[in-house]
Amino acid sequence: MARLNLPNIITTSRIILAFITVGLLRIENYYTLIIAVFLIILVVFLDFLDGYVARKLHMQTEFGALYDITGDRIVEYIYWIYFSVAHITSFWYAIIVIARGEIVNTLRATAYKKGKTPYQIHKTKLARFLVASPFMRTSYAVLKAVTFSLMGIELFLRKKLPQFPYLHHVSVATSVLAFLVVAVCILRGLPVIIDTKDYIR
Repeated sequence: MARLNLPNIITTSRIILAFITVGLLRIENYYTLIIAVFLIILVVFLDFLDGYVARKLHMQTEFGALYDITGDRIVEYIYWIYFSVAHITSFWYAIIVIARGEIVNTLRATAYKKGKTPYQIHKTKLARFLVASPFMRTSYAVLKAVTFSLMGIELFLRKKLPQFPYLHHVSVATSVLAFLVVAVCILRGLPVIIDTKDYIR
């Protein structure tokens, strides 16, 4: 009997939960907004879990690595698009993140055809640190978790507690964190663009 691939199941669950989160946010009920914020945190936490489980259970596969990245992209796109449409963050951020993601995906697919998995294409220590190191991957995931959660909190405050005295401070914090996420997103994409040029040739 074939063994279930738990890491891939976790990745699939993240994608489904991201859609559910947006559905709850759109209901704009007091309780559904609170649940949605917690689901955002859960979805990002599961990003840590699928890789950890894959390593612990020795279930790391080339497809799993690619599917994990695809799951990350889908979740990010869902949240960036929704919060930009909800006027919590700039629509330009969504455009930048999506464009960067698709460029990187295309380049990685090109390298993959030449036998290189996503994290094997980097040649320098700096590139490997920015893209593949546990520190950067974890830091980036935590930054996204905090940012998307804060976006959900700001949406909740605007919809249900517009007189909250520190709403402006929350809005400023959200804007700063969103900018940092986009900046790190671009920074981590540059090594992929640089290191895949040989495969494109």
